[in-house]
Amino acid sequence: MTTLMYTVLNLATLQCSVRPEISPCTCETGKAWKHMELSCEKLESFNSVVDSLANKLNPDTKIDLKISHSQLDDLEMRSFTDMNFNLYKLRMNWNGLRSLPEVPFRGLSNVTYLSVGDNELDEIPKHVLSHMPSLLTLDIGRCNIRAVQQEDFRGIQMVTRLILPSNNIARLDRGSFPMSLLTLHLGRNRIESLNGSLHDLDKLESLFINANNITELDNQLPDGSKLHLLMAHNNRLERLPANMAGMLGLETVHVHFNRLRSFDRVLRNAVNLSEVLAENNEIQFLAQDEFASCDKIENLQLGCNHIRSLNSSLLPILKLKTANFSFNDLEEFSMAELHGLRSLKTLHLSNNRIHRLLPDPRGVQELVLLELHLDQNRIQSLNGALAGLGNLRILSLAGNKLEHLQVGDFDFMQRLEILELTGNQLAELTPMEATLLPNLKILNVAFNNITKLDQDFKGMPVLCQANLTNNQISAISSELVTNTRCRNHNVPGKLEINLDDNPIMCDVRLNELCRLMAVQEARIRGRSQCFENDQEVCTVLPMLYKVDLPIMMTNLKISGREDAKPVVQMLLPTLLKEELLPPIIATLGQPLINPVIIGTAVVPSLAPPLILTTPPPPPPPVVNNPEPEKSESSTVSPLTTSSSTTEESSTTPTTTTKTTTTPSSQVAPTELVTTTAPTTTTTSTTTPKPNETQPVIVEIQESEAPLNDTGNENPRASTGGDTDQLKEEPTEVVQPPLELEDPLQSEREREKEREKELEREREREHDLDQESVAKTEYETVEFIPNLVQPPGKANALEDDSDAQSNSVHAEYPHAAQSLQIPEEPPEE
Repeated sequence: MTTLMYTVLNLATLQCSVRPEISPCTCETGKAWKHMELSCEKLESFNSVVDSLANKLNPDTKIDLKISHSQLDDLEMRSFTDMNFNLYKLRMNWNGLRSLPEVPFRGLSNVTYLSVGDNELDEIPKHVLSHMPSLLTLDIGRCNIRAVQQEDFRGIQMVTRLILPSNNIARLDRGSFPMSLLTLHLGRNRIESLNGSLHDLDKLESLFINANNITELDNQLPDGSKLHLLMAHNNRLERLPANMAGMLGLETVHVHFNRLRSFDRVLRNAVNLSEVLAENNEIQFLAQDEFASCDKIENLQLGCNHIRSLNSSLLPILKLKTANFSFNDLEEFSMAELHGLRSLKTLHLSNNRIHRLLPDPRGVQELVLLELHLDQNRIQSLNGALAGLGNLRILSLAGNKLEHLQVGDFDFMQRLEILELTGNQLAELTPMEATLLPNLKILNVAFNNITKLDQDFKGMPVLCQANLTNNQISAISSELVTNTRCRNHNVPGKLEINLDDNPIMCDVRLNELCRLMAVQEARIRGRSQCFENDQEVCTVLPMLYKVDLPIMMTNLKISGREDAKPVVQMLLPTLLKEELLPPIIATLGQPLINPVIIGTAVVPSLAPPLILTTPPPPPPPVVNNPEPEKSESSTVSPLTTSSSTTEESSTTPTTTTKTTTTPSSQVAPTELVTTTAPTTTTTSTTTPKPNETQPVIVEIQESEAPLNDTGNENPRASTGGDTDQLKEEPTEVVQPPLELEDPLQSEREREKEREKELEREREREHDLDQESVAKTEYETVEFIPNLVQPPGKANALEDDSDAQSNSVHAEYPHAAQSLQIPEEPPEE
């Protein structure tokens, strides 16, 4: 049987494909045996249509002919009968026809379908219709017809479907429509009154009178009719006709966008009613038996009215699936209004005046509600009214006045996936810690007053999105997402926490929190107004606050042990001061950077200390003092200084030396932490001042002799800020182990020695000239770079008995060669 069917279809297809002589018309196989669909588009004349199809098709084949977008000015010159085939459907749309002549349509007694819509007809072509007594469907929509008169359809008394939408009809004569009509479409016209033209249409099943100016339907619809579908929306109806109470066959009623004030109980007997759309009216009251027998209603839309109470009117509608009561005047809602509605899946109660929710004492466990929308109301507390909705998946409570959530408000919501709490007055989410929401994936709590997040996500194991924008969050616990791992359709993902416009977005502590969240498969998202970069904050913060400083490793002269180990020194950011911060982040607080010792390394020899500088390119190393008893480490930084303080500490078990450098107003302060073995070290610290640009020299020396109790040798006296003194213990000086000679280092030292010899020669030549040089500002100590005056000397230019030369240039080879002609400091 299947093979036979395919053979028949192939033959029908072959019958169309082997007919190129019908060009420019095309052929398609019909849906039934011996049915063909012919299409002729964009032809220049009706004569060309006739010539293309005449005597070329089997007379026994039923033809569905479509002529569109063509120029048919010569329509009255030829006839459809000249084509010599069995025409049963005729479509003549989009041809710009202003009228239909009678001659071409003579003899079309077999036509059952005629469509002449989408033209410019201004009246019903009654002379043409008189030649089509078998016509069942007539489409004259989207034209310019202005009236329906008594004689217009007299020749088609068997028609069942009459389609007249989108015309300019303003007049309907009584008795103008055939009694055989089952479907009548008069929508989108200018009808103000039906004028009794429909009262006798007892067989009418579907009536479209939408988008007109009809004000009443009293005595207009047929009594006891078989009407199933009534489309009367977008009119000016103030009430429904009383005879609708006898229309037991009604299934769909659309009366939205009217002026109805009440249903007047006309629908209480519609036992087959399945859909009622009545939004955007002025309905104020629902009777308790409004839908007494309407147990088959599945879709009830009553939004945008003035309903103040549901009055238990929904209880008889046992098969209700979707109900919409948004934009009404409901002041309270009781879950008892839904008792027994086991098919209800979606309920809209948004944009009302609900200030209180009442629980159902009988419980709500039997409900299968999937979506509940209570947003834009005045709810202050949930009172546990929603607890127990085990099938609920979407709960919207946005735009209310919730100030607190109580423990148990969301109990037994095992399938809840989306919780919307935006635009409330919540100060915390702490009660949700004890609530288990095993399937919650999206939590929206934006535009509230939440100040901190502790373990609020504890009961949300598969949360994937948390919107917390526009709150007052300034603290987030590291345990927030400890028990949360995003899973979407059982696929692991990352939890995204949106924190736009929160105080914490301007806090440098968020930098470490971003890294902590990333370890726990979470990600903080959002942009901050505190930074010029319009990027994600977790992307910007590492660039703004990352401190990439090199590690300075050196061997200090250790007393008492020959197996000296190196000391690892690190820069550790200290507490920020507001006056030293840029204005844009002056209130960000303290950084969350913990001191961590990076590591230690054993160095075979006492290598010369490296110069640690703040700019990225490291400067060349500084040559050590040739004296074997001293080991110096100099740290040069382009900071501001005008005073120098020295602090020396010596302890037996462990010595930790800190070199603190106070930066200028644009650089965050740093702390130099030095950790050594149980030895004795001495550190000389330079403290800069904010408004002067001077180099800083940090010397790390061994205290070979006990400190004096007077003068500048006392570190506490020099600093003036500390009152506690460290007790010193005598230590034995031990010579350091033999150093392994570095060829490169030796070459550099020899080069520097040669430079010093040249400088000494130049100094000897200028000795006589220096006496005649006028005193200038270049004679002061401030000009000489990298100079810290040793204690006990009032002038750096005084003769030093221990030094080899009394010239400044001998000790500082890069100083200006002539004090009369200043030179720029060298780049190195």
